[in-house]
Amino acid sequence: MDTIIRPVTTRAKRGPYRQHSDAFKRAAVARTLVPGASVSLIARELKINTNQLFSWRKRFVTETGDEVKAPSQLLAVTVVDTPPVAAALASGSSGVIVLSVGQAQLRLEGQVDAATLTLLLTRLLP
Repeated sequence: MDTIIRPVTTRAKRGPYRQHSDAFKRAAVARTLVPGASVSLIARELKINTNQLFSWRKRFVTETGDEVKAPSQLLAVTVVDTPPVAAALASGSSGVIVLSVGQAQLRLEGQVDAATLTLLLTRLLP
């Protein structure tokens, strides 16, 4: 019976943990609070983990009592009674629609009334 002896290998020791000063952490957090700033990009630039930067944000923001708010803005909304397809057709767009079902073929050119098109499609398509 042969015995194979191999040397026992251990993992290489991890380097020492990096210690960042509070001033560095606060400066990093301040950079993330600028509107439009990306936390992940800032973390990459500083060579730290994104989750670490988020935890610093939580810590320093709760200490100071400030709130981290995502930039918000209002968007203009227009409510239209007609469906968008009918509005596009009414705006003067023109084109050709060719629909083939079995041996039947339907060709529509120019502006098409949405109600008529709906009626034709419901009759032709099963």
